[in-house]
Amino acid sequence: PVICDAGCSILAMNRPYELGVASYGMGASIAVAARSTKVALIGDYALLHSGLNALIDVYEKGLPLLCIVMKNNCTAMTGGQPAWDPLPYLRWADPVVCRADDETTLERELVVTDRPRTLVTEGVCPKGSSHETIAY
Repeated sequence: PVICDAGCSILAMNRPYELGVASYGMGASIAVAARSTKVALIGDYALLHSGLNALIDVYEKGLPLLCIVMKNNCTAMTGGQPAWDPLPYLRWADPVVCRADDETTLERELVVTDRPRTLVTEGVCPKGSSHETIAY
């Protein structure tokens, strides 16, 4: 089970993925998952906006957590504004970085261990899924 963050990662709760069991405010997935499911899914913008402090805390405490950062270089849920690259801010965490379609690396890395780990997947949102449309 995965705790999804607000933003693009919340779309992982929908079909066809149906990964998430809960979602809270932006940046909350890391702290919530650290004490529950052990797997957090967060976007690059949400991580830098309000998730980084929780990730630092998880590493400081040595909690078993797999933090998956979806790096699409934008704030896709609000229209695709550019997002800063989170990698310079994650060097201390020694993240594994791979393409979102790199099945070999994903199969190897998508495992919860007894220590905190960060996996950064790089890719773009599938066409039409970068934000939800609200009909009036």
